[in-house]
Amino acid sequence: MRQLIGICGSGLIGTDPWDPQSWSGSSPSFFGECRDRGLLKEAVGIDAPFHWKGFYALRNYLRDSDHWKRLFYMEPGYRRVLTREVRRALDSRDGEHDILQLGAMYNAKEVVGTLARCYSYNDGNFCMGVRSPYFPKKIPAARIEATLDYERGVNASLDRIFTMSEYLRKSFIDDYGIAPEKVVNIGAGINLPSLPAVVEDKDYESGSILFIGADFYRKGGRHLLDAFRIVRKRVGHAALHIVGPSRRPEGVRAVEGVAWHGFLRKDQAQDLQQLRRLFEQASVFVMPSLYEPFGIAPLEAMAHMVPCVVTDDWALPEIVPSGVCGENVECGNVEQLAETLIALLRDPARLQSYGIAGRRWVEERYTWPRVVDRLVAALDGPV
Repeated sequence: MRQLIGICGSGLIGTDPWDPQSWSGSSPSFFGECRDRGLLKEAVGIDAPFHWKGFYALRNYLRDSDHWKRLFYMEPGYRRVLTREVRRALDSRDGEHDILQLGAMYNAKEVVGTLARCYSYNDGNFCMGVRSPYFPKKIPAARIEATLDYERGVNASLDRIFTMSEYLRKSFIDDYGIAPEKVVNIGAGINLPSLPAVVEDKDYESGSILFIGADFYRKGGRHLLDAFRIVRKRVGHAALHIVGPSRRPEGVRAVEGVAWHGFLRKDQAQDLQQLRRLFEQASVFVMPSLYEPFGIAPLEAMAHMVPCVVTDDWALPEIVPSGVCGENVECGNVEQLAETLIALLRDPARLQSYGIAGRRWVEERYTWPRVVDRLVAALDGPV
């Protein structure tokens, strides 16, 4: 088997493959495991030059900053600039190594042609995002189609596509017309320095609810606050701990029983220690996302023996099997979310059962060594 050169790029997922924040921490974890196994020759990061970013930022300018940012990253011209940067990064290579790119923001196959095989590893894709209720309704159809055309070209050119979930694998087959044998679900792993110790006597009666998500609105934070108001009235000792936003978002009112912990970095010892305490104290983890391509945070919660309540869509039911490791709730259903949390907080024995099962689920399926095992098996097979 030939070694791989990994590529991570764009402001959307990160421009340094080894940065702890790149791809929500999955880039350094994944490439690090590949390196340790002797599979990775090197990993390179790319970004568009400043003047090109300025050009496409102005070209896509909108007063609404969220729509502006989305249009910027959808822009095929920006993505073609990134592909030119891939060409520069690989200019001195002679094709003796295969290429593995994260996502479809650029086209490495266009650069290397037949000299090397090219693969991608994905947590989501643009088709999934467009279908979600979170996608802005005011984006012109022509702009959407232009981005889809670009991604279709990238995905069709690749020798194999690796996904984090079976849901995403089906999307590449159904939405992009990729042959089933070219798309392989290898899963994903937890982005923690090590697997937490098993706590035999974990307390599930604390009433502590944990939410993690820097993208507060997409992760369903507003719906969770509405649900928690109901929970608090019926489970008086319930407390909600929110990690992710650097501060309480503008326009979000203070709610009794809610503690905001800001953004906690896993590469900072003090932040990591605080995050571990929150996991240890939590009775249940909740992430009622409006759109979630994959979702690493529930896996990290289950690694800490914390059962999860997540949305019943996208890959989340794969990650958290309902009735086994936690519960799935309808997207945007505040009342169902509240009732589910109330029932769980009143049933510590069920929480304990879910917590034990969740830990076993992660150990068996969702560690980076397991992911790379599946990657190696797929690379060894015919392409």
